[in-house]
Amino acid sequence: MGKENEIATAPYNFVSLPKAVLASPMDGNAVTDEERTLNYRTHVLEKGQFSGRIELTIETKTPVFIGTGVGTAEDKDLELFFSPTGVPMIPGSSLRGMIKNLFKIVTCGAMRAGEDYHDRVFYYRTLADRNKRMGELYRNEMSVQNDRRDIAEPQAAAGYLVQITGDQGYYICPTGKPAEIIPYGSNRQIENTVIWGEPGSGEADCHTGRMSGKRTYTRHCNPDWMQRIPVPVQVVKTYREDRDRKGVDLLTSCRLLDADARVFTGQDDIQSVVPCFYKMEKGEVKHFGFGRFYRLAYHMSVSDHVIDMDVPVVDYADALFGRKELWASRLSFTDAMPEEEPQMDAPDYPKILSSPKPTAVQLYLEQKHGADRLAHWDSEKVSIRGYKLYWHQKNGADWHGEKPKNGDERRKIQPVKKGTKFFANIRFERLSEDELGALLKTLRINGDHLCCKIGKGKSLGLGSIEITSSLVLMDMKASYLNVFDEMGEWNRAESTADNAKIQKLITAFDNYVKDREINYDKSIEELRHMLDWNNTEIRGWKEEIEQMSIQDKRKPFQKRWILPTALEVGKKKP
Repeated sequence: MGKENEIATAPYNFVSLPKAVLASPMDGNAVTDEERTLNYRTHVLEKGQFSGRIELTIETKTPVFIGTGVGTAEDKDLELFFSPTGVPMIPGSSLRGMIKNLFKIVTCGAMRAGEDYHDRVFYYRTLADRNKRMGELYRNEMSVQNDRRDIAEPQAAAGYLVQITGDQGYYICPTGKPAEIIPYGSNRQIENTVIWGEPGSGEADCHTGRMSGKRTYTRHCNPDWMQRIPVPVQVVKTYREDRDRKGVDLLTSCRLLDADARVFTGQDDIQSVVPCFYKMEKGEVKHFGFGRFYRLAYHMSVSDHVIDMDVPVVDYADALFGRKELWASRLSFTDAMPEEEPQMDAPDYPKILSSPKPTAVQLYLEQKHGADRLAHWDSEKVSIRGYKLYWHQKNGADWHGEKPKNGDERRKIQPVKKGTKFFANIRFERLSEDELGALLKTLRINGDHLCCKIGKGKSLGLGSIEITSSLVLMDMKASYLNVFDEMGEWNRAESTADNAKIQKLITAFDNYVKDREINYDKSIEELRHMLDWNNTEIRGWKEEIEQMSIQDKRKPFQKRWILPTALEVGKKKP
C-alpha cells in the first residue's frame, strides 16, 4: 500500500485553535483581579442588557446514555440512567458543559490548564518504533550503541534505588559492573517481578513485562551500598506521575522493606531497596526505571503546545459562564425533561473500543511535515490539534458488545431510544447584545439548529442529539412597573423573538469579532463540518471514521499513520 493511502481513521477529530484569544468587552484591558471584578460590575449594570430564556427542544438522533456510575438493586451490573425522579432526563450540568465547550470554540476562548486541558508530561518508549524519527528519539536519549533490530546495549547503568531511615528522599547505589544478561532458555517467562538472591549476595534478578520475542532477563550484582547518589526530587516526581505505566513501579512494588532491606544490604540505615537502571547527566541522576529500556518522560508538557491560548484575559466564556474565583454565571441550565416517558433500549454490554492515548502524536499533534519528520511532545512550536469532538454515526445500534471476560469491568447500559424528545431552558440575566448573539450563534451553528454529542459511548455512535432553540425576552422594567397583567395574572412581560431579531443579535457578535480582526473562519468551518449530521449520508462515511485496530494487518498504529484534518474527512467522495 502506498503512502498516499496511509491515512489514519478515528471516530473523532479536532477543531483547530484560533491564532489568538478573543477578549470580551468586559475585559477592558484589566491586569488585576480587582480591575476585572470592577469591570464586571460596571458591565452588567449597563443599560440595554437582555434577560430572558432560551427554550431548547432536544431530539435524540441516536440512542443516548447519561450514566450515574451506580447499579440497580436488582442488577448491580446494570448502570442506571440519570433519573433522580424515576424518569430518565438529561442533567442541566451535562448540557452546560457540552454547550460551554462549543461556546469556547465559537468565541475564540482561552484554553486554561485544569479547566480545558490537563497539563501533564507524557512518557514514551519507542525503541523499536517503526517510525524512524520516533525510534531515533529514544535511542538518542538512551545512547544505545547498536543499530541492529535486537538492540541490546543501552547506556543506562545498573544500580539499586534505596531509601535511608529518616530520609524521605531516594538514592542510587551503583553496581560494580553492568547487569548480567541471562537467557531464559526453555523456561517460562516470568513477568514484572524481582527474584532476590541470598542476603549479602547483592544479587537480584529483574523480570520485565511480557513482550514478543523476549529471551532474556537481567541480574544485578556487586552493589556499592556506601556510595549513595541522590536522586533529584523533580526526577522522582516525574517518575511518580507516569499514570500509564504497566508492570513494576519502583516506588511502590517489588521492594524489600525495613528488616528485609537491612538483611539483604547488610546496612542498618537502609529501609527500602529495589534494583533499577538509571542514567547520569552532568553529575546528576537524569532518570531511572525498572528494565534496561525503561519509559522516558518528554521534557515538554501539554501547556507548551497550547500556544498563545492560556492567557488571563476575560473571554466570553468567563463573562457568561462565570469565573469561579471572581463572579458567578449569568446563565442557568435546567434539566432536560422528556416529552413523555422515554422508550429505552434493551440493556446490554457496550463494545470495547479502546481509544489511542495522547502519546499517539500522529493523532494529537499538528503534523505539517509528514511521517518522516513526525512532530512529538518535545518538538518546538508545535500546537495540539485543538478541541476534540466526535463524529456523528448514523447507526447508533452498533454499540452492542459481548459479555465481559475476566478483568473486563464493563457494565450493561440502557440508553434512551433515538427519536426521544426532551425540553430544557437556558435562563440568562443582563447579557449584552453581542453576548446573547454569541450564545445564539453557538446554538444555531448550522442554520437553525445544533447537532452535537452528549453522554457516554460517543465513540460507539451513541449520544447524537439535535437541539432547536427559541428566544424568549423579558422586559424587566415593564415587569417591575406592572406586577400583574390586564387579566390579573403575574406579569411576565415576555415576548418571543423572531428570526430577524435573533439574526441581529448574532450579527452584533460577528461584527465585534470582525472589528478586532480575529480570523477564525477555518475553526468555524471545521466545527460546522464536525457537527453536520448530513455527513452520515456520505458514501463510505463509516469507513472514514472507524477506530483503527491494533490487530489491523496494515499496522496503522505501528506505522504511525497521520490523522487528516477535520475538513479532509468525508471530502474525498462526492
